[in-house]
Amino acid sequence: MDVLFHALIGAIIGECAPKRIKNRRTKGALAAMSPDLANIPLYLYLGKETDSFMWIPSAEAFYENMWIIEHWSWMLWNFSHSFLFWGLILTPIIYRSRYSNLISVGYLSHLLLDIPSHSGVWSVQPMWPIGGYLPGWFDAWAWNAEQILTYSMLPLIAWAFIKYLRDYQYIEWPSEVTKRLNNSNNSRRQIN
Repeated sequence: MDVLFHALIGAIIGECAPKRIKNRRTKGALAAMSPDLANIPLYLYLGKETDSFMWIPSAEAFYENMWIIEHWSWMLWNFSHSFLFWGLILTPIIYRSRYSNLISVGYLSHLLLDIPSHSGVWSVQPMWPIGGYLPGWFDAWAWNAEQILTYSMLPLIAWAFIKYLRDYQYIEWPSEVTKRLNNSNNSRRQIN
């Protein structure tokens, strides 16, 4: 998927998280986008090699320059998109550092969404470096701007709907219900 789609899905995950987590939407969005940060050196290198404007290659540059998957920078993409990295390295670090599990879940959403949205040689190797490609059905990463904006409307609408449900307390975590009831009881005591 494209970065905007990942960010919106991460924001939805953040919206669903307990309200006590500060900046939960931003944390979810950033966590869901973070596996693609490893692409920055790869993009810049390919952009430089293909004389792309501002070193930002088009999707066609990837299709026309298959040598890029043999370049060392491609290993960063495989590493950041591996369930082994997520489960054995990232999640324990998040747990031990007492960061919110929201970050781990947002990151996982990216990995799961990329499986169907990368096909052919661009397929995801979820157990990298062990091997085994999972062929996807389409290449969402190669969408043009119009397609990105069109398909990003789906999670945007979902986010707005979930935000509405959360704001009007149709969906609440048990801790939020308890806090609301305690605040209500405290305000009644102050009146009496």
